[in-house]
Amino acid sequence: MNDVVFPPPLRTGNARSIAACAALLCVLVGSAGCPSPDRTDLDYSYDVEQFVVLPEFDAIDGQPLVQFESVFWEPDDTTSLRELIVKDQIAAGRSVLEIGTGTGLLSLLSLSNGAQKVVATDINPAAVANARYNVAMHHDDARFEVRQVAPSDPGAFAVIKPDETFDLILSNPPWEDGKVAAPADHAFYDPDFALMDSLLDGLPQRLNPGGRCLLAYGHAPAITRLLSEAKARGYQTKVLDDRDVEQLPRDFLPGMLIEVRLGRNQIPKVNASSGDPPATDLR
Repeated sequence: MNDVVFPPPLRTGNARSIAACAALLCVLVGSAGCPSPDRTDLDYSYDVEQFVVLPEFDAIDGQPLVQFESVFWEPDDTTSLRELIVKDQIAAGRSVLEIGTGTGLLSLLSLSNGAQKVVATDINPAAVANARYNVAMHHDDARFEVRQVAPSDPGAFAVIKPDETFDLILSNPPWEDGKVAAPADHAFYDPDFALMDSLLDGLPQRLNPGGRCLLAYGHAPAITRLLSEAKARGYQTKVLDDRDVEQLPRDFLPGMLIEVRLGRNQIPKVNASSGDPPATDLR
């Protein structure tokens, strides 16, 4: 990557211009992971807000991440979560679900650090396109699937198949209770905390025994509510942060990481005669 100068942030509504910028990056960096120029499914009419380079990508291919219009971007929300993925290898060999993928950053890092498969979801069509694009640009996307959530059914697991379960569930959810007026608002507001509640309500059916759910919040009232609601449902919780949420301002960065695990009474009993494997500790 020495002496490579990446294009500055730009805006373009031309799908071919997006593809051309991507092709230029592939030539400059010489990445074998770049998608074929025949991948017309990666041509979009969304504006490009910016190209972003993060330290974690040095170990992948050094290419910048692309942010499409209306797609949320604040890397300080997930600093500690990204560190767990890269340094502690929490996704390696595991099935991963990312709820609210945005640019696809966490999904991409999970794939690049050994995830067995990754399913990502988002309610913003631009984010679905953005995540698909970034994963294809940086990584073989055979183990990746991104799904569109319908505004009419915005639950955390609305687009998850009836029998799908995961070892690791990740999310940097919307922080505040507020009204949604445009697709981009879904990154900020969770009306009546319905997404939070649907996520907690669905964990016993979606999280494998021994699995982990890691949620990044930077809004003190949301963290207080999450811990209270998780306790009421019988979950095990742990704040993976040295800061005291009661001493923090209402909104803060970097975000705070909360771990939620199934309680003992929520873990399905294993039938010894069925040959099912025992629960796995995913520390």
